[in-house]
Amino acid sequence: MPSSEDLVTRRLDRLRIRHLRLLERIASTGSLTGAALSLHISQPAATKMLQELERTLGCVLIERTARGGVLTAAGIQALERLRAALGMVDAAGLGLAVQPEMPFVRIGVLRLAGVALVPGMVAALHAGEKLPRIRLYEGTAGELLEKLRRGDVDCVIGRLEIHGDAIRASDFDIVPLTDEHYEVACSPAHPLARETAVPWDRLQQFPWAVPPPPSYTWHAFETGFRKMGLAPPQPRIESPSFHDSFAILSQTDFLAIAPRSAVAYYQALGRLHRLDLRDPFPTDYAVLATLPGMAGLPTMQLIREALLQASRTICQSPPGA
Repeated sequence: MPSSEDLVTRRLDRLRIRHLRLLERIASTGSLTGAALSLHISQPAATKMLQELERTLGCVLIERTARGGVLTAAGIQALERLRAALGMVDAAGLGLAVQPEMPFVRIGVLRLAGVALVPGMVAALHAGEKLPRIRLYEGTAGELLEKLRRGDVDCVIGRLEIHGDAIRASDFDIVPLTDEHYEVACSPAHPLARETAVPWDRLQQFPWAVPPPPSYTWHAFETGFRKMGLAPPQPRIESPSFHDSFAILSQTDFLAIAPRSAVAYYQALGRLHRLDLRDPFPTDYAVLATLPGMAGLPTMQLIREALLQASRTICQSPPGA
């Protein structure tokens, strides 16, 4: 006699991808009529598909209202799972449509990870002739993790602070990569560039260019000063791009912070100077985040190993190198 899990699997096997998209379209349009129009099907056909979906999942997914329809609590939970599945289906279509013989990976990247980790990963995979086709997406930690949860990207690389109800660590498989602290950068001509063991209260005396809240870098900036018992300076410039911040400080007396690898990269180009602080910022780390079950895929294993190789290179390089 088949188990209850077998029965559920059999019912799910009868669903089509259009059934899964229906719930997403109802959520976005606010009505079954709007969902039917966006899927180019009749209202009766949409109603039948919804009934089939609810019967298969064994719960009510939509609550009818005077304005159309809203997802029930069960509908919201179902949509969260189905969006990830739909994202994977779309990714398979994108990958197979162009180069079916080559793996296709969508990677969410915080800008700071794009300076050392991603180039190191690409170099390692390319050298081993194992580089897949990659599409990169930039954004904040929260934006990228939401993309990951919805199945719009396959993994996320960067510094991720997972907290609160919206982003839960249990939602993802997390692999720690580098452990490096933030550093303060300034122009090579800056007055502090000639000093050693710079105290934190001196940092309060100059203007700052810092990413706006609630970015991870802004949080690290605030936390660093508070741990030293000091009030964080109010940034004069709020820029989401550390490239822009570095360009500003190269011609002014502004200060900026970034992970060691990013500062080292620009210092090697002669664009800025890494300050020698009396007390460094707290140690920080970057991670690779994937949805549960994705980490075991062969291509994702290659990505993980290449990132770990790149992170070991970063951590072995001396500060300021």
